[in-house]
Amino acid sequence: MGIGGAFGVQQRLVLIARVVYGARNGFAFIASALKRSGLLGSRVELVFTSDDPRALARGLRDRGRRVVVLYGLSSPVFLDYMGEVAQVASEFPVVAGGPHAEGAYWQLLRLGVYAAVVGDGENAVTGLAEHFLGERELGDVPNIAFSDGGVFRVTRVELVSLDDYEPFSKEYDLYPPIEIMRGCFYRCRFCQVPWLFKSRVRFRSVSSVTRAARAYVEAGQERIRFIAPIGLAYGSEKPGEPNPAAVEELLRSVRSVGGKPYLGTFPSETRPEYVTPEVLRILRRYAANKRLAIGLQSGCNRVLRMSGRDHSVEEAMEAVKLARRYGYRPVVDLLFGLPGEDEEAVEKTIKVMKELAAMKAQMRLHTFIPLPGTPFAREKPKPIHPGYREIIKELSATRLLEGAWEEQERLAPMIYCLTALDPAPTKTPKPSKEDQEYCSKYWRKWIKTIKTYEPYISTG
Repeated sequence: MGIGGAFGVQQRLVLIARVVYGARNGFAFIASALKRSGLLGSRVELVFTSDDPRALARGLRDRGRRVVVLYGLSSPVFLDYMGEVAQVASEFPVVAGGPHAEGAYWQLLRLGVYAAVVGDGENAVTGLAEHFLGERELGDVPNIAFSDGGVFRVTRVELVSLDDYEPFSKEYDLYPPIEIMRGCFYRCRFCQVPWLFKSRVRFRSVSSVTRAARAYVEAGQERIRFIAPIGLAYGSEKPGEPNPAAVEELLRSVRSVGGKPYLGTFPSETRPEYVTPEVLRILRRYAANKRLAIGLQSGCNRVLRMSGRDHSVEEAMEAVKLARRYGYRPVVDLLFGLPGEDEEAVEKTIKVMKELAAMKAQMRLHTFIPLPGTPFAREKPKPIHPGYREIIKELSATRLLEGAWEEQERLAPMIYCLTALDPAPTKTPKPSKEDQEYCSKYWRKWIKTIKTYEPYISTG
């Protein structure tokens, strides 16, 4: 598309951030990037809505504003909002980001989305704003996918430095957990982080975190949480090797400006390799959290190997014991139904659950979801094994169990069927014929609101 596409070049640009599932904080990064570019407040406005944005967008358009609607979409959110996205995109340009946009950008483009953000969003949103203002070719905007005459184009991947952008927005009172690490060292086959466009590991510097933490404290936000795929890997140079000095400097800096840091708990959970005596001593001295979230996922080493976890059950259990020894309450993540899980694997995982209960460790239970863009995206989910239901019932009185495993069990087949419906960025959708019987009830429901796929689905 040419500069500005069908848009004029003099109108003020208004970006409407569609807030779904309480995700308003996610737009802090967009606000920060637009502020740094000098566009925010001069030629670009950012407004928020928790409702269908069309009425607001029409009113702004009638007042002479150029309007673009922004969505941040995980796969579960996409399931609920794909009808709305298609309707809005038929009337206004829509830009969509989030994990589903990265993992299955072509699905969004088929719905009429103007551009999908498939990498770092900070430079993408700035470039898109310049495009809508008539100053930049769409193909010159980094980290996006768009449809060019029915052909899907993915622009160059351009990684940002986290230090270049504030992780919050004072203007919009947005103070999300501070992102200290982007990308992951590991390649777990069920996780989207290492397989999407922005997977290379980068860290926010301590000085940048300190500046942000000071702003949070001044805004009355003394509890400082962090976003990281592996919280205790902050500053690490090699997989499996923590950097205690970096962790200590990070936490001490937050304390120095009056903040109370929470590291190694949601949303900065960790892995067994990073739970070491030296790191735990540092946490005890500086961190405010009393819980430590440790990813185990399965009680079977064979399943862990198949999933690309690169640690053993034994290593994870030692990490749990070590955390207990240093006064932390471990919160152990377990993931039911991983590919390769058989009766033996279920029995081993149940045994581990009983051992964890005996140690008074909290367990956060999940159900495997075949997420788009991952190597396991085409692995058909299975119903939760009866053995898991029995042990959950047995342990329910202990109050050691938490997690959204039941909701994830409900979502898993639907998200699988999203991929089966449209598995690749081909010229036309190619629903998987072998999944017709398994997925047809979902497909038939979806085409009531999503006409794009109707010609490709058998409704018999």
